[in-house]
Amino acid sequence: MRILHFSDPHFDLSLRTLPFKKWFGKRAIGALNLLAGRGRFFDEAEEKIAALNNFKKENGVDLVLCTGDYAALGLDAELRNAAELIAPLTDAPHGFITVPGNHDIYAKDVIKNHYFFDNFGTAMQTDMPEYCTDGIWPFVRLIGDDVAVIAVNSAKPNPLPWRSDGCIPRVQLEALNRILDDVRLTGRFIFVMTHYASRLENGKPDTRLHGLHNADDFLAICKKIFTGALLCGHVHRCYRTPLDGLKADLFCAGSATKEHHEGFWLFDIEDGACHVSQGFFDADAYAYSAREINA
Repeated sequence: MRILHFSDPHFDLSLRTLPFKKWFGKRAIGALNLLAGRGRFFDEAEEKIAALNNFKKENGVDLVLCTGDYAALGLDAELRNAAELIAPLTDAPHGFITVPGNHDIYAKDVIKNHYFFDNFGTAMQTDMPEYCTDGIWPFVRLIGDDVAVIAVNSAKPNPLPWRSDGCIPRVQLEALNRILDDVRLTGRFIFVMTHYASRLENGKPDTRLHGLHNADDFLAICKKIFTGALLCGHVHRCYRTPLDGLKADLFCAGSATKEHHEGFWLFDIEDGACHVSQGFFDADAYAYSAREINA
């Protein structure tokens, strides 16, 4: 089975789509950041996602996973646009699975008005509903006979403009602990996906204002994974790092669309073995390719 993991496309709509009443609070600061130039790094996000879909089709990808941050300001219009742009990636044989990022849950109205779920709900279904203790979270997908995908939500609104940190609610961690003991996962390669990186490339925690607050609690539970991988985004660099005391490495997909930093991960799982390739973007050919990094 071939699985593609990407993250943080950050599709941007014209700021004219931002209603006047939204020009206050954190969204106003975010809009000013876009005007100041942050958004230019993602100017070709739409075209690059189309190129990523070409890679998916040409390389027989069976399942696509995305660890969030489709939007910039968490607007319903942004999320609707993003859902349309990634639609071609969702038709892989085993489908498409996602979690939200902090830019998708940018403000409380996203949760109140169900913006993210309304646009991406079909990619957040579960095969084990008894473990959904926090709304739809965490959810589990059993893919074929060899793979399980567990999704937990670490994204939350951060009303203060200088904060972009995340936290996995305790009820989700408790459910994750029970999921990893479920016999239905025995013998499967287990992916646990969430937006925030539990460790940086150097193996150290991220900062308090940017990172996952309860990363240590999350990693302690993930020690139960015998064969698997932890997937994340949020940090716009594509990296793999081993984790102390865990058999599963952390794979941050960075951003599939950020200029000069485009990347993704490709996993080939067969007969209990996993071969990992890192994705790269060739700007001249305007195409993605992947290179195996281990056997």
